[in-house]
Amino acid sequence: MSIQSTIAAKATQYLTLVALVAFSIWILTTHEPTTLLPNIRVWFAPSAEALTQWTGTKILGWQADFIYQLSSDSSGLYLHWVHCWVLGLLLGAVVYLVIQNKVDTAKLYYLLTVLLSYYLAFQLLLYGFNKVFKCQFFLPEPNTLYTTVGDTPRDLLFWSVMGSSYGYTVFGGVLEVLAGLLLLFGRTRLLGGLLSLGILTNVVAINWGFHISVKLYSSVYWLAAFLIVLPHGKRLFAFLIQNKWLDLPTWRPIGISRKAKITAALCQSVVIWLLLMECLLPYAKSQNYNDDLAARPAFHGAYSVQSFLQNEMPIPALPTFSKRWNKAFVHRRGYWIVQYMDGSMQDFHFRCDEKQQLFELTHTSTQVATVLQYRLHQDGSLTVEGLHEGTEIEVYLQKLDWQQLPLLQQEFDWTIDAIK
Repeated sequence: MSIQSTIAAKATQYLTLVALVAFSIWILTTHEPTTLLPNIRVWFAPSAEALTQWTGTKILGWQADFIYQLSSDSSGLYLHWVHCWVLGLLLGAVVYLVIQNKVDTAKLYYLLTVLLSYYLAFQLLLYGFNKVFKCQFFLPEPNTLYTTVGDTPRDLLFWSVMGSSYGYTVFGGVLEVLAGLLLLFGRTRLLGGLLSLGILTNVVAINWGFHISVKLYSSVYWLAAFLIVLPHGKRLFAFLIQNKWLDLPTWRPIGISRKAKITAALCQSVVIWLLLMECLLPYAKSQNYNDDLAARPAFHGAYSVQSFLQNEMPIPALPTFSKRWNKAFVHRRGYWIVQYMDGSMQDFHFRCDEKQQLFELTHTSTQVATVLQYRLHQDGSLTVEGLHEGTEIEVYLQKLDWQQLPLLQQEFDWTIDAIK
């Protein structure tokens, strides 16, 4: 073997160890809360966050109030990703000195591939079933539907468009579930890696292009898919570009004893069933297999303000009265949202006491709470009155049939002839 080949082999082994350590730290510290699987994140994340806070404030000179917690797309999460690779370089060097010439690089890369495959499969199954059961791209809320396109943030606009299509959302979810399942088995792992790489390339482009706050996570998933496919690069290039097949050797755990094979198969079966149950258990518990049809809270919907009295004085629906209510919305997540005449909106935490017919609204910024009396009329309209933000108000709200808006109609025509 030439000197160049020897150096390349040693560098490949070292970089494989670096990636193995870096991804292991990432998985141990960013693992989401689980029901059946052990929540290992609670053991390791506090130390990782402490290190992130120290590096940010002491080394980089960031303000002490920067978000050092490992939440999605926080400064702390990006810094933690850098920490993972720095620790990978250091710990990888230590491990390399211990195992060099003792462990074949192909075996190390196989271990890395298995780790990444199960990690990526779990994420794809979580996101995939979330789409299949319409929980990720949920039906747009009434307040979003009555917000103009130009006033809607790009991430919410994308989410709403996706949520308006049941078929496309389920289609995307089925592809992710399929990719996740293919990754779990050695014979189909390459196909799963290729499918994952295609899916995640699109996901990364969407998250960065629409400023959706899972940019780093999706990029890490993409890198995992790329590393799974990477050992097959020469074979894929020869097959797809040169139109020929290369029978390149790849290491597999063959030649092991029958007992070891049975043990490995049993362990694999247990892990796969745990992953599937972890992903499906929430839907089985809630019996919610199509979130578009799930029950909504009382008074959920959109209301148009027909009359607005302030200190017993009628306030006309004119833009000059910028703080007069124009519409009101009840969000499924427990918010009362007011749209003023100037188009701006204000959120209030919303709690309803149906027995005493009271609405409790708490301003999301000032945390000032007000209690309003309501009367529900037979046609679904509401009269709300009481002391709100220093003035007595009496508001008559007519319920809007928001579910009949064009965006929510699941229409399909084979030809343009049928479109009126």
